Amino acid sequence: MIKRFLKYHPVHKKFVPNLDIVFLLRPTFFFSVWVMVVIGMSSAQMYLVDYPLWITELSWRTFLAFLGLTFVCSSTFILNQIPDENNDGVNKKLFIIGKHISPEKSQSIANFLLFSGLVISLVANWFTAILVGCIYLIWGIIYNQKPLNWKKKPILGWLANSIVGGLLFAVGWFLVMNDQLNYGIIPLDMSMFKYMLPYLLCFSSIALLTTLVDKNGDTDLGDGTLPALYGKMPILLLSLIFFCAAFVFALHHGDPLASTATCVSIPFFVFTVMRRFEKDVLRAIRYPIFILNFFTLSIYPWLFVPLLITFYLSKYYYWHRFDLHYPTFLVDHD
Repeated sequence: MIKRFLKYHPVHKKFVPNLDIVFLLRPTFFFSVWVMVVIGMSSAQMYLVDYPLWITELSWRTFLAFLGLTFVCSSTFILNQIPDENNDGVNKKLFIIGKHISPEKSQSIANFLLFSGLVISLVANWFTAILVGCIYLIWGIIYNQKPLNWKKKPILGWLANSIVGGLLFAVGWFLVMNDQLNYGIIPLDMSMFKYMLPYLLCFSSIALLTTLVDKNGDTDLGDGTLPALYGKMPILLLSLIFFCAAFVFALHHGDPLASTATCVSIPFFVFTVMRRFEKDVLRAIRYPIFILNFFTLSIYPWLFVPLLITFYLSKYYYWHRFDLHYPTFLVDHD
């Protein structure tokens, strides 16, 4: 009865337009953003106290750091959508800018989120706020805006996403180091890069696969992305190699989280290389992200709260706004 009300009652069609601004922020993107920060935190804990499990302590600094990062990343996601209306139409994406919210209002929202996010980040931790500012510099300016506009350049677009993956990990790492060591300035420890490498390879692999989802629009509009220039198979093979390398490095380094998550995820990449269907590409994107989040919950279970809220609020919004089952683990089309 409750399920039928939530799914079919007409009142929801009238309510969901009020959530357009929330979903202008692309909240489902944070399934891969938050987990990288939390993994950075868990890796720092592993470096300091061996193998941590079920860390339930709440810190207002950590909460504010996540809130500030979320606002700044949301700002970059909005900036990414504003010039992409033509591509999104060809790629059959449900874009909000231009259809439900004007580009001018979207730009104002992005500016507000950027300013608020940077201020909150500074209050939380001045050192990680610098890293958050670097994330905006790469995703918000270098990746999105002219004259650099790296998202139109095949190698540089992927490189920008990979660098941000490393910065997200570093935010989590230095949050823990600052709390545990109480240093004003945290020395750069090369151990961070050893812990980061498997996760960075995973992040880069997924970033490669996401370019395949936009291949049709990018090709038709002449954008110089990797799949538009080199085709599908090299991208699939490189993604598989990255995940296999991540597994080897994690196993060699003795990281149980990275080695387990990559081992479970690799079959999806193998299957994608063998069949090369679009639905297999989507599985190779969605399932490893879920798997990594799932195993990370054993270390920081509080991550479950924003993941659960984001998942079901998104399902509610996209169903009543666009008649679309999203996000979902079900992939049933080619």
